[in-house]
Amino acid sequence: MERNRFLYLCSEATSGGDAFVRHPGNREEGLITSCSLDTEQMMVKTPGGEVRVWDYRECDDLQRPRLNPFVWDCRYEE
Repeated sequence: MERNRFLYLCSEATSGGDAFVRHPGNREEGLITSCSLDTEQMMVKTPGGEVRVWDYRECDDLQRPRLNPFVWDCRYEE
């Protein structure tokens, strides 16, 4: 993904919008929950509830996620 797209998706996620990405290495998809501009990483929650940290350069933007975002259980559990 390009840096400008990363910045846009981070802006969307932090303003309450839904932003989805895919990690091509394992084809896992997730909802961006937060970003770090210092480390250029995204915190992503998967449909299974796992939390991942991905470098934006390793991800693909999902303008249309494979999964219906309304099916997600977005409760954040630590």
